[in-house]
Amino acid sequence: MGPRTGTDRLMYERSIVEPHVGSIGWRSLFNITWCVLGWVSIVALRTAEMIPLWAAVLLAALFLQACYMPMHESVHKTLSAGRPALRWVDRSVGALAGWLLCESFSAHSITHLKHHTHTNDETDPDVLNSKGSPRDILFRVIIGMILYPLGPLFAAIPPTRRLVPKGLAARLGQMAQLRGPEAIAAGKPVVIGHVAVLVLGSILGYAETVWLLWYVPAWIGRFWLSLVFGWLPHHPHSETGRYRDTRVFTFFGSTFLIRGHDYHLLHHLFPSVPHYRLRRLWRDIGHHLADQGARIEGRAAKPLQIAENTGSRTK
Repeated sequence: MGPRTGTDRLMYERSIVEPHVGSIGWRSLFNITWCVLGWVSIVALRTAEMIPLWAAVLLAALFLQACYMPMHESVHKTLSAGRPALRWVDRSVGALAGWLLCESFSAHSITHLKHHTHTNDETDPDVLNSKGSPRDILFRVIIGMILYPLGPLFAAIPPTRRLVPKGLAARLGQMAQLRGPEAIAAGKPVVIGHVAVLVLGSILGYAETVWLLWYVPAWIGRFWLSLVFGWLPHHPHSETGRYRDTRVFTFFGSTFLIRGHDYHLLHHLFPSVPHYRLRRLWRDIGHHLADQGARIEGRAAKPLQIAENTGSRTK
């Protein structure tokens, strides 16, 4: 028996996925709670001078980057399990997590869903940020961290945009085009709010808190997120197609480090499945995806190879 095709393939996948969806995302709600409380605790400990600044910055980055997963789940409505009456939960959690990560939840929802639709093609808004080497990504994050607070200034006084080097300005223009006017408009109020907090916090004597315990750690977290959610699952960003535009790539400790997105291919195929169920789903559907020619690399590929060699797979 060869690989399933057409309607049979889709119906089979739906039957396998169905048990993994439909429940309220209590785990994501717990995650956003401990992330926020953890970050607040670090700010409190540093304010009381109970921990050194370097440790506070790193710990703050740890908690802030962890806020992304609840926001990401909110984009795909897994907290509410897709129930319209609970959609406010997705929006509230997403907005809170996005604010802490210096991101507009509304804008991110637009660009992230666009990424799902156009993964790795010329209209994918994630490619410009994720393609290249980790060093390239680090450089982009540093540039983003520097330019982000200047956004309202560039918008209010257009001649100030000439301060940006031409090559960088061209790249920013390309990124804006890929994001689209709707996402840019959705993000503007959030950017203004962030800049207001940074300015007022500095004036009122809380510069260390707003800059070194929030803003800089958030961008450190964004660098890590760009690596493990943007670069690693899609590298080298050269393939398109349902089973090839991203991959399953596992290594020792990968599920813990990447929170289930070492099975990122499954997320793209079945975005309504929460990240904490992707590994379990893989056990049910891995051989089927291998039959479909999916990109399966690292430790996840070994059991499939063993099954092939021993003839235990059904052909």
